[in-house]
Amino acid sequence: MSPARRTAAACYLGAGISTLSAVASLAWHPWLAIPGLAGAAFLVWGAASAQDAGDRRANLHERLHDAAASDAALLDPNQQPRSAA
Repeated sequence: MSPARRTAAACYLGAGISTLSAVASLAWHPWLAIPGLAGAAFLVWGAASAQDAGDRRANLHERLHDAAASDAALLDPNQQPRSAA
């Protein structure tokens, strides 16, 4: 699991805990749920941002790997020259 995926999982876990505490605080007064829900919303945003960054990084690594494989095939000195026919 990549660091971005771990961060996203931790943020989702924190958002779930924050939501549960907001729901539990509804027993006393509805206004007490607002900080918990705001914290959960912030953590969900952070998780989505971390996942997006991880996906972008994985795509970059895949493109770089493909480019390196293409360059290695072109620069291989033992490769037979292709015929023009």
